[in-house]
Amino acid sequence: MKKTDNKSIELYDHPEIYYKDNYSDLLKLTNKKTIIVSTSYHKYITGSMATDFIGHSGENISNIGFIESPGAFELPLIIKMILSKHKPDIILALGCIIKGDTKHDEYLSSSVINGLKNLSLEFEKPIINGVLTTNTEQQAIDRAGIKFKKGSEYAKTRENLLNIIKTITIQ
Repeated sequence: MKKTDNKSIELYDHPEIYYKDNYSDLLKLTNKKTIIVSTSYHKYITGSMATDFIGHSGENISNIGFIESPGAFELPLIIKMILSKHKPDIILALGCIIKGDTKHDEYLSSSVINGLKNLSLEFEKPIINGVLTTNTEQQAIDRAGIKFKKGSEYAKTRENLLNIIKTITIQ
């Protein structure tokens, strides 16, 4: 989907553009401490959050992996496969579900969020829920972009979770 000028001003560039010199390294998942699983549906929104997260994570970009899921429904399956094969410290799941004319968004968001929660408990690995559920595209843009900076919030959540886990495992 092509961004309009208005969206370009309000959103961060997708990691493929913003981190173009390191993008091929981001796509490698082996030995990564943090893995971002981001939907390609509403890519301009999820990519903005991913770029904001990477920039505020405090993590060296070489320790971050990035992979795209076709949509939000597929996030739990892809994350389960990643957790089974790779051993990241934490995963960030990014998606965007915008309300339509039916209740599809409610069923989808409930399924995805429950799937993420169940995987986190099953593997005892933190999975940050970065799946936006909004009424309008503009609300999603505001949250994903420079106005509300959800990617930065997820970076703070990552830091807090890892510190809590470190505290628990040391005691």
